[in-house]
Amino acid sequence: MTKSLTIALLVAGAFSIAFAESSSSARFATAWESRRGEPYVEVPVSPPIFNGHPRVSRAYSLAIIHFALRVFHNAETNEYACANAKIVENCRFYIENKDVRNDRDSFYWNVGELCRIVLHYGSKGDVAPGRLSPEAEAAFLEMAFGYCHDMSQLSDAAADGTKTWRVYESENHHVQRNSALWQLMHTLLKVDPAYGTRKLAHGGTLREHYDAWENFFCVWMRERAKRSMFIEVQSRVYGIHTMKNVYPFYDFSERPETRRIAKSFIDLYWALWAEEQIAGASGGGMSRVYPSTAVKTADEAATWAYWYFGVNPSLAHKPGGMDYVCLDSAYRPHPLIGKIAADAQARGVYEIEMRPLGWTLPSNKYPNYRPDPEWGHIYRYTYATPDFIVGTQMYPQAPGDKWCLISSQNRFHGIVYGPRDAQLLPIPAVNGRHAKTAKLPSVGYNSFWSMQKKGTLLTRKNRYANQTGGMRVFFSAAGGVDKVERDGEWWFTKCGGAYSAVRVACGEARLAGAGTGAEIPFDAKGKFLVCADEWSPVIVETARACDFKDEAAFRAKVKKTTLALTPSALDYTGIYGNSFRMLLDGDDGSMIDGEPYVKTINWSICSPFIRMPWLGDTAELAFGGETTVLDFRFP
Repeated sequence: MTKSLTIALLVAGAFSIAFAESSSSARFATAWESRRGEPYVEVPVSPPIFNGHPRVSRAYSLAIIHFALRVFHNAETNEYACANAKIVENCRFYIENKDVRNDRDSFYWNVGELCRIVLHYGSKGDVAPGRLSPEAEAAFLEMAFGYCHDMSQLSDAAADGTKTWRVYESENHHVQRNSALWQLMHTLLKVDPAYGTRKLAHGGTLREHYDAWENFFCVWMRERAKRSMFIEVQSRVYGIHTMKNVYPFYDFSERPETRRIAKSFIDLYWALWAEEQIAGASGGGMSRVYPSTAVKTADEAATWAYWYFGVNPSLAHKPGGMDYVCLDSAYRPHPLIGKIAADAQARGVYEIEMRPLGWTLPSNKYPNYRPDPEWGHIYRYTYATPDFIVGTQMYPQAPGDKWCLISSQNRFHGIVYGPRDAQLLPIPAVNGRHAKTAKLPSVGYNSFWSMQKKGTLLTRKNRYANQTGGMRVFFSAAGGVDKVERDGEWWFTKCGGAYSAVRVACGEARLAGAGTGAEIPFDAKGKFLVCADEWSPVIVETARACDFKDEAAFRAKVKKTTLALTPSALDYTGIYGNSFRMLLDGDDGSMIDGEPYVKTINWSICSPFIRMPWLGDTAELAFGGETTVLDFRFP
């Protein structure tokens, strides 16, 4: 290669990165502008969710905080008075209603965005000081100190060893509450450092608590990177609720090592998201995915990814929910992650392996989760192609008390095809009713048990399933997946560049419309294959259309697969040549290609694009000949 050509390629590469960044800046600016001039719309405080609990103020506060943040950011001067008055009202509400302030469903869900307002636009603001009025700032300081004074405990911030894996309520609640404490303390100290000497109710000064919480979260981020990230694996519901509370450590910490670890952690999250999606449709085995969310392949992370990477413009919308954390943050993903996200064809065909935590220690007792930090008993496997992604979590069948509920609740797996909401989901019906949505079935535990290699997936209802009905297979109307044809023992469908086939191993099955009875997902458009035998194993085969002459060739290949069924075992060899032995009276001895199906790997995340050793300190990202290292070392 000539020197001039090398220089030209380097210049072109630099230009492409600069262009991507400028395009991202334009998308962010458009998002901010999209709500300019919209008046404040009052949202009332809601009645209690649970009997005996206080009212719920989450939506009430969110309306105020988002209105004010947008008004100040856009310099909508005619609305400053309204924004300041509503912030005073919001803060006074929590000062006067401590029961609501201290409840898990209200205060800490969006107080971080209020901290951003004070840090940017308060008396010591780093963007436009003075837009927040002295009255509003004073009300915030009183509210913030009161919460920190009453709620923070140094014992909760213990970060030695693996104590950061002690989870209270749920993973996202635990992070939201504790991150809110750090953000409030940081904001108090920025406005007036004298707050650092003030004593808190449970002992210690505010500065001591602040330092302890920062240390806690540095170790918390490192621990999760070392151990396959979250227990609430890739949750389409709670993932961004958790992640938005990591961003402040990158944006506001005064410690370089904290900012570095936070940047690495957020980059790792987005790299994993990037390699497990097609056009913003996220796939792979997940936990805590409610039926109403299971039907939507594009979660809130997909909108953030559109702003970052330009992935699938149809995902763009006016900001709401948690979006303002993304829009306000200085964080931008490493350019390599954008390349991984944007080019499914260049990614090709590959496997992703992880070993997330989920198994409990004997001391586990809800709401105090105590996962075993050494071995989660889960092997998470994803097979990704440019035309589909299929993945699951493989684990032994075990009673419910062996699992953290935040791991076993509403586990999700199946195929995403790329077109928005196009999916094939072999998941049992859910018949448990969540306390928050009592009118609809929405919660199941330990529902299914599965085995997978490449595009072959075997699954059945778990023998220890709770709040779970019989086996179903959902074919979405999106992408035309519900245009199912039966051919002998198999049900065939196609979507885009992928062919799929489903076989029910035991008994008959019938197609039914979605939304009939206690199904999952209960509000989807599409069809269900309903198994007459609720315990029947279901086999799913999926392949790229480009690997076959035509659909007839795919069907012929599927029909040549071999299946032998006895009362105790199912033996099957799939279209990729892999052999499966699924024991039906238990899972001990179940095999894939003659080896135990729950693998113990020496990786936290292992794929062609992400390599993070189990208990390692650094992760390597690689794509198209480029690499970068994410550093989680912490003194």
